Amino acid sequence: MDIILISDSLESTQPLLRVAASSDYRILKLIESNDDVSQYINTLRPDVLIYISDEVDGPLLKQMRVVEKLRPTPIILFTRDSATESINAAVRAGVSTYVVDCYEPERLASLISVAQARFAEQQRLREEIQQTKNALSERKSIERAKGIIMKTKNLSEDQAYSALRKLAMNRNKRIGEISEQIISAAEVLV
Repeated sequence: MDIILISDSLESTQPLLRVAASSDYRILKLIESNDDVSQYINTLRPDVLIYISDEVDGPLLKQMRVVEKLRPTPIILFTRDSATESINAAVRAGVSTYVVDCYEPERLASLISVAQARFAEQQRLREEIQQTKNALSERKSIERAKGIIMKTKNLSEDQAYSALRKLAMNRNKRIGEISEQIISAAEVLV
């Protein structure tokens, strides 16, 4: 398991480094929280990011959001900050596991497992939402294309859909792609 460790103070990382040395965890990079983590994410490709920070502040959250955009990765945050607003902000920024005042390195394996499970579930939900948005967008395109066909060819809704479907099958394309092409062509002609 490859880890990048980000901390306010390198001294606070010592217990974790000892645990990593005696297990299958490999610390790829140990950096201070004011360093730019994004430069290491794509090159080192860690399995997990672990942050150790006394408080959850703007720069920390910004850094996590950058990681979330560049290369989504499970994030564990050890902190003393128990404020509800901080927890919510950290979760929105991509934190999978938020641990308050309980820095016990021997629990690392279970915390990493929780972070990976939460991260996988979040990724699955994001993909599902994106698929739903895509399907809805495609459905809207199909409805618009049907309307264009109905108007220009003076066909019923069922006839327009059949024509659209037949065109998609003849061109070996998805009906949504054909619909987008019809909409684009209609916009040029109007």
